[in-house]
Parts: sequence; C-alpha cells; structure tokens
Amino acid sequence: MIKLRNLDINNAAENYLPSPGLLNALEVAFMLKRPLLLTGEPGTGKTQFAFWAADQLAKSNGFLPQPLVYNTKTSSTAKDLFYHYDAIAHFRESRAAADHHKSTEDFIQLRALGLAIAGAVGRKDLTLSPAILNRSGISDEPRSSVVLIDEIDKAPRDFPNDLLNEVEYYEFEIAELDERVRLTADTQRRNIIIILTSNFEKNLPDAFLRRCIYYHIDFPDKQRLFEIIVRRLDVSEDEYADIDRRVDDFFRFHQYPNISKRPSTSECIDWMRVLKEDQVLDRQFFFGSELILDAALTKYLPILIKGKDDLARMLNP
Repeated sequence: MIKLRNLDINNAAENYLPSPGLLNALEVAFMLKRPLLLTGEPGTGKTQFAFWAADQLAKSNGFLPQPLVYNTKTSSTAKDLFYHYDAIAHFRESRAAADHHKSTEDFIQLRALGLAIAGAVGRKDLTLSPAILNRSGISDEPRSSVVLIDEIDKAPRDFPNDLLNEVEYYEFEIAELDERVRLTADTQRRNIIIILTSNFEKNLPDAFLRRCIYYHIDFPDKQRLFEIIVRRLDVSEDEYADIDRRVDDFFRFHQYPNISKRPSTSECIDWMRVLKEDQVLDRQFFFGSELILDAALTKYLPILIKGKDDLARMLNP
C-alpha cells in the first residue's frame, strides 16, 4: 500500500542566510550600477539569494517583493530577456479575423529586464502603446526591482555579448516596432539591480565579465551549513546536537571516495527535512569511518546520492 504524506517545506526568502562577503558584493554592484554575477556549485543558493535580496529590499527600499526572473535556455537570444513577440498568435488572429486585424503591439509582452527598465521609468514617461503597458503590468509611477538572469552560462556564447550595451545603458529595442526603450534619467538606474547566476564562469566572454561585479559562493563549511539547516528548518534547541552530528555525516557522504556527483547544500536541506519528519535525526549513518549498511541508509541515501554507480558503490562496498 502506498502511504503518501505531505511535508511542510518552508522556503521563505527571509530564511536565506547570506554571507557578509555576498552582501558586500551586492552593495558594491549597486553603487557602481553593475550586474552582480554569482558563481558556485549547483545548490549553493545563488538563485535563492536574488529572492532574499528582493524580499529585503521590498521592506526597506520599496522594491518589488520578488525578482523578475529570466530562466536562460540553450536557445535564448538577447531579445528574449526584454520582450516576447508572439508572431504565431498574430498570424492566426489575422487569418481568423481578416476584417478586424489586431496590431503588432497586441502580441508583445515585456519580460524580466524589459519589465525592470520600463518599470523604472514608469508608465507616464514611456512612449510604448497602452496595449503593451497593460499586458506587462507597468504602473504609472516608477518601481524598483531585482532582475534575476538565472544560469546565463546555458545560453549560446553570443547571448552575453549581445547584452553588453543593454546591460550597461539599461535600454533595449523592440525591433518589430522600431522603438527603443531607455531610462529617461540617470537616477533611475538605482531602481534596478541585476543578479546573474552561472555554474561555469569560464563560459562567459571577457567583455561581459568586465561589466560585472563577481562573487563566488563557496560550499559552506560545517558551522555555516549547521546555521543554514537551523534557519531553514523549524527546529528546537533540543535537536541541535542531532543536527550537528548529521551535518558531520553529510560531509562524509560529500567527501566519500570516487563519487561522481557530490551532494549539494540544497540536497542536504532536503535530507534533513525528511529525517526530521520521520523522527530519525538521531540515526547514525557511520560507525567510525565505515557506513552502517542498514534499512535507514537504503531509504535516505537516494536523497543525497543521484547516480546508479555511486549508490551501488555505497550500498554494496
């Protein structure tokens, strides 16, 4: 019989724990009006930091409470970051209603950085058509926002090169309308913070890197990982000692010899959540330097280890 249970997962942005160095990098990026480029292993919190920053800035500086997100794809072009023109829908509409054509503006919607630039100007100072502004939700007064361009290293190499002027001058062109959208005052730059994430910094061209403030999020040490777990999980002080021991176990899994994919911070958080839910935070997984080969290992290890050969190596030494 299948027994399904719901796990109450609290991923509130305010529970993120940024390092002092990461906060300093954000402050420098804002002062210089440069994008902040974050690198680090998958699962170290690069994406979550943008949500935390938006949440905190919304409380103190009037920013939108969530970032404007663009998830980069292998097929992404620079235009996709600013707006989307639904040419297929436009074509279908024109064929279906030949006597009542809609204009191109009716099929254009701003995206991520386009929304941020238009929002920083405010509706009353933009020349874009009401159709675009309404569909994109641009308010009359200027709004501040965090823009998250996630996993930019996935995009073709031309993608960051094509963004050089747009990112530096906060402007873009809607080619279908032959219209350029730009900030109307230099002070509006303070209304936009751009955060980019990359898993492989080496894939980004030098000309683009020169325009960024760079910060690498290191894999956390034991003390910091303990603090992250306590912040993310609703735990009592009575559970601190067990969490501390399980963090030790996690690092043994992470450093296990010949593992092709080592578990990340986010996988550690998931592992701890399930152990806590099953009330087995006190369960040991190692005796000395040796794995304890029991049912608990078989049940919970796949949360951390995500490869057939790696699992076989641990479960059948």
